[in-house]
Amino acid sequence: MNSVLIIINKGPYGWEDAFSGFFVAIACLNRQLNVDVVLIEDGVYAAIDGQNSDGLKFPGVGELTYLIFPEGNIFVYDDSIKERGILEDDLMETVEIINNKELYDVIKSKEVIINI
Repeated sequence: MNSVLIIINKGPYGWEDAFSGFFVAIACLNRQLNVDVVLIEDGVYAAIDGQNSDGLKFPGVGELTYLIFPEGNIFVYDDSIKERGILEDDLMETVEIINNKELYDVIKSKEVIINI
């Protein structure tokens, strides 16, 4: 196994899935694996810039994206951000917006897919 895709489809707060997904990606990178993260559905909220989790009972995920990029990619599915009214300017600079075909290509290129 040399390539891993982490798919995060839950929001960054209220669940530990996004936080855990980012840490799995970081662990894969530490093992010299080719890893990418795809944020879809409510997972796209993890890509919003300027998040502040102070006062919440969940850790922030924004800082974790900087531990993944540039060795790994963080993709945000365009249909999901459009459905939620999120603009490209709202997103962190470390993410890349992808469409249906690009999502298909990313999925197809990976040996292991982890859906968190």
